[in-house]
Amino acid sequence: MQDKDHDHEIDAGEMLECRKIVKNLNNFGINEKQRIQLIYLLALELESKDAMDIFIDSVKKVKNLNQNIKFSLTHEENEYNSNKSKKLLDV
Repeated sequence: MQDKDHDHEIDAGEMLECRKIVKNLNNFGINEKQRIQLIYLLALELESKDAMDIFIDSVKKVKNLNQNIKFSLTHEENEYNSNKSKKLLDV
């Protein structure tokens, strides 16, 4: 029988896989806003509603610390996106 406190622990191989994913994201070149959005989106994928709520609340607190961070869980998304300059092929 597995101890309930250890249900969410991961082994060394899984930890290495997680670190590789983070390294790939950093190599891809994501910015702070994108990192926060990814945390939000990953939280939505959690099986535990309690854990999801904790992460979502945390993301909202971080967003409130920096008013320049706006992402799709806010009503300001349309305003933020309409202010973005359009780029053709990132030129």
